[in-house]
Amino acid sequence: MRRLKRARERHIWAARRLARRIVTTSAIAGALHLTAYTGPARSAETGVSDPHRIAVAEDTDRDLLTDREELTLGYLPFRADQNGNEVADGAELATRCARALAQLPSLTQVTDSGQTFKQEMLVFGLQTCDVCGEAVNMGVIRVVNHALGLTVDIPVIASHYMEHGSFSYGGQINRGRVEVARLARALNVRFPCEPNEHHLPLAHVIEELGRIAPDANDLDGDLLADSEELAAGLNLYDADQDHNLVPDGIQLAHRYAEIIDRLPTVEPDEPQAAGVYKVSYMMRGLEWCEICGQSVNMGYWQIVNAATGGSIEIPEIARHFMEHGSFSSLGTLHGGSRIDVAALLETIGWPIECGDLGTAYPPGDLNQDCTVDAEDFVELVNWWLGATEPDSR
Repeated sequence: MRRLKRARERHIWAARRLARRIVTTSAIAGALHLTAYTGPARSAETGVSDPHRIAVAEDTDRDLLTDREELTLGYLPFRADQNGNEVADGAELATRCARALAQLPSLTQVTDSGQTFKQEMLVFGLQTCDVCGEAVNMGVIRVVNHALGLTVDIPVIASHYMEHGSFSYGGQINRGRVEVARLARALNVRFPCEPNEHHLPLAHVIEELGRIAPDANDLDGDLLADSEELAAGLNLYDADQDHNLVPDGIQLAHRYAEIIDRLPTVEPDEPQAAGVYKVSYMMRGLEWCEICGQSVNMGYWQIVNAATGGSIEIPEIARHFMEHGSFSSLGTLHGGSRIDVAALLETIGWPIECGDLGTAYPPGDLNQDCTVDAEDFVELVNWWLGATEPDSR
């Protein structure tokens, strides 16, 4: 009897211990918010706020791009709003493609044999939109990119839906989905950064001076020469290495402009400072930007690293172009030139902060904050809850 009594007591004690563990685990899970992610970047509302935005199958993050389309474009299929502007990536890309399509010249307006153009092959007849009832032509718009050898036909009703943020469309005659990756390539639209004429291509040629960049090879088209990416240790095959939908060259130029602005300033006749600082060699005179016409000082900054003894000179006109996302510059005094990107990185250092392009994240740092903690576990659970593949483990 005593043995039975002790066995019963051990059973009760084990059951109570198990119950305490379950309660504790539930409390921890509640504290860590281990629930399916419903934030603005992943919610259905982000992608379907306009009734024209038709949801698509096999779209894990519900951003109106299928997982396969995102992989083809180089987007992330588990992040609905990669650039954090509270607009679903698919909706944003569709509206940008619609704007690019509207701005294309017709065949009779082409001034360069390599220029992309459109042919509006309209027919006699109208069809109405299934959502708003707007009547559009039943014909198609053909996009021709001779440089890439691409031709894409888009029903006019599809362009109407793209204006509203959807690559899927439905009308009385035509319904279906645009070839997203093919259209984006033909229109040269991938990243949602606004086009800026300050973004001079590396092959930009200036009369009597030749190319603006000594190395015009840019395999991934991110406005960083291949030699510059190799010197910086960046991926010359990936134009958006940190997946924030900003080309690496534009992002790097913006970031260094911010860093230079924050550096302590020293006058030429003052003692040297410690660390990295800039020496002002501003002059009495101005030069003008050949792109926007803004006037800047004709002088320059000398960036000095006291620890290494390295330095580099940055004309003020070059800093102006860096603010616009370009390491190449074009001014009335300095003409066309390009900053020595490798020397700039070596002088100032890179990366400066966690999250900068080229940051090496530790294993297990799923949310990329350079710290492995419980938030990474939450990220892992969110991924697991969002997995839709039947063979996922």
